[in-house]
Formats: sequence, structure tokens, C-alpha cells
Amino acid sequence: MLAVVGLTLTACTSSSSGTGNSDQNTVAPELATAIDEAVANALSLSGSTEAVVGVWQGDDAAYVRGYGEGVTAGTTFRGAQASQPVMCALLLELVDQGQIKLGRQVSKDLPRQAGIADITYGQLCDQTSGLADFKGGFTERFTNNPSRLWPEQELIANGLARSPLPWPGKNVYLSDTNAVVLDRAIRLNSRGETYELLEANVFQKAGMSASSYPDSFSETEIPSGSMHPLTYPLAGDAAVCEAGVTEIAELSPSMMRGAGATLTTVTDLKDFYTTYLAGGFGGEGSKELVASFQPAKNPERDEAGEPTSEPDTAGNQVGFGIEQVGPLLGRSGAMPGSITAAYADPASGLTVVVAMNNSSAGAGFAGALAFQLSALTGVELPWSAEDQAARLAEMAVCQPAAEG
Repeated sequence: MLAVVGLTLTACTSSSSGTGNSDQNTVAPELATAIDEAVANALSLSGSTEAVVGVWQGDDAAYVRGYGEGVTAGTTFRGAQASQPVMCALLLELVDQGQIKLGRQVSKDLPRQAGIADITYGQLCDQTSGLADFKGGFTERFTNNPSRLWPEQELIANGLARSPLPWPGKNVYLSDTNAVVLDRAIRLNSRGETYELLEANVFQKAGMSASSYPDSFSETEIPSGSMHPLTYPLAGDAAVCEAGVTEIAELSPSMMRGAGATLTTVTDLKDFYTTYLAGGFGGEGSKELVASFQPAKNPERDEAGEPTSEPDTAGNQVGFGIEQVGPLLGRSGAMPGSITAAYADPASGLTVVVAMNNSSAGAGFAGALAFQLSALTGVELPWSAEDQAARLAEMAVCQPAAEG
């Protein structure tokens, strides 16, 4: 099961010069072996040929490497939703600079945009805006036509067509439309370009020297030094296995925009989450704001909107641009050609970041791999490595039928 046919797993020693995005191995040999075996299994189950993984245990131990020919810790990839919180970090910085207030209505900066009348900037990050996810009905088109340019307004319109969801301002819904609207509103409020704002306020502050946001969404060329994106074609939102894996020659980041178009590395994502969760963006109180969560499972409500049942404190929680799963804080993501996950446990110092180059298995697959690697480190979690290995097997795509 752990064999990956035709794939060489080599711990390359090259790195991005001067960026800190270098291969590392300062963990116990048995942990390194367990990580390698888990990643090999995940590569096989997802149909991926490349991966980059980072596991950090505080400041004392780290295992960071690439898997696949020429892939290193410095290899870049589109971060998808795992990088989405950079937009909320940017918002916190602009709030601290006095440019925006969290309670400001977004419609004041987007006066011609219908359907957002009472939504505030803060609600776009704490996921209480009531905006539906724009990807509904678009996923198959994203995958089968990955080079198409998607106008920002088309994405927003598709989300608004399904909005508002029940009880905006009270219920939480993880929706990528929030980040796309936030991107547009910040840009118009500040009269600046998103790539420049992120570079000056987020990437530099977190030491993300290998990360960038597109300065033009008309560019579809795969950036040099990136993983080679793969996918299975989709029909009815299901992988067409008989068609075989397709290598994506051109990819438009316009399909994600502020929701995940950031080009990044595993080490840069680790450094971002370390800064973000420590309250490093924005002023006093930002750490408490980022760590404020409410249950992802919304309660039943009476006519006044008051909960009629106790909150589900045992399940996943949603916070300011991130989610909480057990003690781990972060996000999982997917877009054609990459699945990603980045989760950290500030209490233990554990951070795990993974990226794989076949998107067909979905964001949940990347998350399960991150949770499996987290369990392998010995940190106390409400699941075992075996639990997550079973989840990965259930989410596998286009696997050959078992003999007999």
C-alpha cells in the first residue's frame, strides 16, 4: 500500500537561496520514516506525483522536504484556502493603521454592489456574513478549463445568487466569497493593489520571502519552481478515472483570487500561521480576536434568532479566517493542481503544512494527511494516525479494484 509506482522519493538538499525555505531533518529517525511512509501512501491514494511537507515541533525539531523529482522544501504552489487567512491578516493591519474599522459596512466601499447591505468587514473574516460560496456549480468548470479568466464580479455574483444563507450575522459558513469580497473592498477602500498591500503588510512582516500574490490575473503560465499541477477531468463533479490524469499546462489563479491565489511554500505558510496566531498582525487584542471561535455546526434558532439548543463545543469551530479541529488551528484547501493544508497547535508548538500536486482528492484529503502527520509526532489529539489513514483510504480517487 505504501509503494508509489514510478515515483522516486528523494530528500533533495537544494533550497531557495536566502529564503529559509530549505530542507530540514532534525527529528528522530523513526518519525522521519513514519512521515515518509505516510506521504508515500497519500501520494498513491491521491494520484499525486509530487508533494512538499513540513512538520515542526517548536524550535527544536523539524522535518521539511519535497517528494518527487526535483521537488524541495523551496518548491512553490498555490496555497488555495490554506493561504486565505492572509487577507484577514491584511485587514487587521489596515484596521490598526486606522484605514478601516471591523464594524464598517462593506457597502460603503462597494456602493454599487447589491446584496451586501448590512455586511461588515469583520463578518467577512469571522464567516458570519451569510454569503454563500461562489464555487457552487463552478468546480467542474474550474477543473476542466483551468486557464479561463474569471472576472472578480462573476465569482461574487455566483455567491450572491445563493445568498443570504440563514441568519446572517449569527450563523457561520465557511465561504470563499467572503475573501473575494474582502479583497475587492480593501482594494477600493485603500486605492491600492492587493499584491502590493499583501507584500508590504503581511508577507514581509511574517518573513514570507518566497510568497507572492498575482499582479495580473491574465497570466496563466505555471510559475517557475512550482509543483507540476495534475488533476483528473470531472463529470458531474466526479473524477473521470478512465480519462487518466491530466497535467495542467496553464492555470488561471483568477478562479480563487483573494480566496487562495497566493503562491507560497510550506515554510512560508508555517511562518505566517506562527505570526497570525500569536497576534502579530493588527494591534492589541488581535490575538484574542483570531482565537475567538464558534461551532461550525449552527444551532436551531427561534424566530428571534436565539439558539434553541446548546452549542456543539465538541465539533469543529470557525474563527477569524481559520477553523479549529481538536487543538489544531488552520485551513485546508484545494484548487485545480494542488491540495493544501496548514495547521498549528500554539500550545505544543506543533505546525504541519502539506501540499500535493493532484487536486482530485480534495481539500479534506490534504487535511487528513496533516492530521495523520500531527498524530505521528505524539501530540495529544482526539484521533490517531490510524484513524486518519483510514480516512485517506476512504477519500482515495481512481484506485484500481482490489484483486479477488
